[in-house]
Amino acid sequence: MPKEAEISCKNVFKCEDKSALKKEFNQKWIELINQLEKSKGQVLPVK
Repeated sequence: MPKEAEISCKNVFKCEDKSALKKEFNQKWIELINQLEKSKGQVLPVK
């Protein structure tokens, strides 16, 4: 059996504090947009 894999996905939206939820949600959108901007012009290999 393989060793335990590192979990790369984390649920940051499981929060009851609405202001913290909004902050985390906006931060994740910013990260995704920045990742998209950095990858513009790069061609991904076909699998």
